[in-house]
Amino acid sequence: MPGSIFRTLTHSLTTMLAVASDLAHLLVLGIRSRRALAAENLYLRKQLALFQERKEKPRRANASTRLVMVLLARPYVFVA
Repeated sequence: MPGSIFRTLTHSLTTMLAVASDLAHLLVLGIRSRRALAAENLYLRKQLALFQERKEKPRRANASTRLVMVLLARPYVFVA
């Protein structure tokens, strides 16, 4: 039993660290220039087109990705 508690704690800490990393990345993206943002958009669209062309399946989302997507889908959560 103690091993399962340690495993759960490790998983929770890993998820929270990934969420914190994503939020820091979001803050950095918020201060970038419009030109840099447009270039990244173009690159990501090209990458998506290549994936669709090769018919690759997207990777399964991990816990931190799902949590961030839920938080970003609900903008009223961030309103004080």
